[in-house]
Amino acid sequence: MTKAHKNIALPDVLMLMGTQCTYCGPMMLLLVEQMKAGRIGELKIINIESAPELAAELGVRSVPWLQIGPFELAGSRNKQEIELWLQRASSFDGLTEYLEEVLAEGNIKFATRLIARHPQTLENVIELMADPDAKINVRLGVGVIIEEMAGTEAFKAVIPRLIDYLGDSDARVRSDACHYLSLTGDPAHIPLIEKLLDDESAEVREIAQDSLETLRAA
Repeated sequence: MTKAHKNIALPDVLMLMGTQCTYCGPMMLLLVEQMKAGRIGELKIINIESAPELAAELGVRSVPWLQIGPFELAGSRNKQEIELWLQRASSFDGLTEYLEEVLAEGNIKFATRLIARHPQTLENVIELMADPDAKINVRLGVGVIIEEMAGTEAFKAVIPRLIDYLGDSDARVRSDACHYLSLTGDPAHIPLIEKLLDDESAEVREIAQDSLETLRAA
């Protein structure tokens, strides 16, 4: 997926609810309202008491729980939040915003499940890597995801972007791109990384040296 493909089909929505859930009734009404307004492709509402195996499969421990398009959202959501996530589910930038939010909250499992279902969203992870203002939890989560994806076809697809970020104006971004490029194990990238040995940033120079050692040992 690329930014050139911003508009996609209306998102489907799955809601898990329970009979003793105080917030589930109002959320169900909000979702039906959005369905009538033409903002939802398909709406499914399931009582987890009658489908415990589904809750277990999805790792849901409490309700209300929503899946809006590719997004998993735990807990109660108001009308404005639901409308926002429906809008985000239809755009590339929305995927990036979702990943940023769940990683900032420490919910890396939501991010990894999304990427497992839609490997192309590794593009959005690279967007976050290149954000010099990203929160520490987001940076750590990005690192975990990229290292887990190293060697996959999705990872190979983002290598050109990592190469581009070797010349970024922000030293942290250059450092991260250098490190993640070393995960390819491809010696062909050695000449590119060698250029960073003369970088103005001591951190970048150190990461470049470590990355070169990794690639030469591959």
